[in-house]
Amino acid sequence: MGSLEGAVLDVLWQGERALKPGDVLEALSIEPPVSYATVLTILRRLWKKGLVTRERVGKAHHYLPSRTRDEQTAATMTEAFAAAKDPSAALGHFVDQLSAAETSALRRILKQQ
Repeated sequence: MGSLEGAVLDVLWQGERALKPGDVLEALSIEPPVSYATVLTILRRLWKKGLVTRERVGKAHHYLPSRTRDEQTAATMTEAFAAAKDPSAALGHFVDQLSAAETSALRRILKQQ
């Protein structure tokens, strides 16, 4: 996912309701600023990738993320491990980088499985 796509998703995750492209544009805080057409293009790309849903309200579509930020993070991690030449080694390197608190949380989660 590109950085602009990530920024648009961040805006949608922060929203408490579905947002119109203009709402997303207004909430974006990136430099240099982007146009309404660019935001609309990014939202359409995210929709085609299945990362957002949309609903037509009047003349405009309103957009919502299809997953929570945590669910998307997990999906990205799964894709990264699957793309590794040796997924077990990649997982080991990942675990080596966890903090003590994160390691404890991982242990608790694994015990529940």
